Order: sequence, then structure tokens, then C-alpha cells
Amino acid sequence: MIITSSQSIRQILKAKPLAAQVLEEDFGFAFWDRQEASLDHLCKSMGVNVTACQERISQLPSPSADTDWDAKPVCWLVDYLVRNHAGFREVEMPAIQNLLVEERLPAYPDGYIVKLLLQEYRHFQADFLKHMAEEEDFLFPKILRDEACLLHPELGPEVHRGSVNLYLKLETHKPEAEFKRLIVSIREKLRNQHLHRPAAEIAQRAQSALDGFAESLLAHADLETNVLFPRAGRLEQELRQSRFPGLSRESKFP
Repeated sequence: MIITSSQSIRQILKAKPLAAQVLEEDFGFAFWDRQEASLDHLCKSMGVNVTACQERISQLPSPSADTDWDAKPVCWLVDYLVRNHAGFREVEMPAIQNLLVEERLPAYPDGYIVKLLLQEYRHFQADFLKHMAEEEDFLFPKILRDEACLLHPELGPEVHRGSVNLYLKLETHKPEAEFKRLIVSIREKLRNQHLHRPAAEIAQRAQSALDGFAESLLAHADLETNVLFPRAGRLEQELRQSRFPGLSRESKFP
């Protein structure tokens, strides 16, 4: 990925969470409270070579799927999940939509069925894009910050941004459940209709693409549900207990 010195620290961490390791090495925990500053400004103010820092971030490897996530800082898993998001957003979802966009569809009912499938898919796509944006704008940065706060007692948590555990209780599985419903709906429509060419071919290709996307999405969701979310919950609980030892486990994070 391309990192520029004019990007803010927040933008860099959002696009490449693994950059937290390089930033920690160069700036200690100070960069966590200066995320609106550009990389160039932060480097100059702290006497760090901006070109060298930029190159080190740009050359960071992408974590592989077989990484031992529990043995790595949480930024490794978040980085992997963000890369998955980019693939969903930029490759897989547009490819499925393109399969369902056909200028010369046959007359009703075949053309109508394909257009209905496209409409359903676009509704899911809009919701899933929103979900990914919420994770990248709130959840992932909050998790990274919580881990940094445990490592650096001098660093304060961003309590004003809300609770990770509360977010997880409200949002977990929403897009995955919606996608499963979408696939069931599409299969049902195809089973109940005897589409002719080219509508039948379009629908079949779209179904194959959706099945492939479902496999990727469910593997992604499994990592979030079984690895990241429990770890994030423990991080927040540990942070709460270390900063506010008088609170019970049931107390709300202040």
C-alpha cells in the first residue's frame, strides 16, 4: 500500500493498523494522542526521519491467514481484517454487482427476476459497506487504543468513544445474518423460476460468485467472532479493572 507523509496518523492506522508497530518504535506512545497530525509534522516535531519512517510503514508485510494471532499484538489481526475489507469492497462485491447488471435483459418475468436480485444485493451491499466503515472508524481503532493503554499506563483510554463490549453485543453477526438471508432468498427465487437465457446464465454466475463471497465472508466473521471480539472484550475489561479497580464487572465503563 502507498503511504504518504501528508496523511494523518489516524488515516495511516486506519489503512494499515500494523503501522502501530513502526510508530511505537519511532515515537513511543506519544503518537496515540497526536493522531490528527500528519506523519510529516509528527516526524519533524520529534526529530524522526520522515522518509525512513514512511518507507518502513509502506514495506510492512501483510499478515498471512495462518498467523498465530494469540502470539501477536492485536494490530496484526486487525490489519488482516482490514485487508479483507479492502478485498470485499474493491473486488468481490463490485464483481457480483457487475454480473447482475445487464443492459439487454429479456422481457418480464426473466428480466424482472434478475433486476430483483440486483436490488436485494444492493441493499445488502449498502448495509455491509456501512458495517465495515463502522468497524474501521470506531471498533478497530478503539481496540488498538485499549491495548496501547494497557501497555502504557501514562496513556488514557478514549472513554468518550463508547464501549467495545456494548458495540459487540449490539452489532455482532448482523451483516453475516443478512447475507445468509440474501443467499437463501436468491436460491429460493431461482428454484421457483424457470429462467431462460441470458437471465438463467446471469443468475447462475451470480449465485456462484455469491457462494464464493459467502465462504470468504464467513471465514472473516469467524476470525472476528472467535478471536478478535473475545480478545477485545478482555482488553477492555482488563483496562477497566486497572484504571478503575473499585468498579464491579457489571458496572458501566465511565
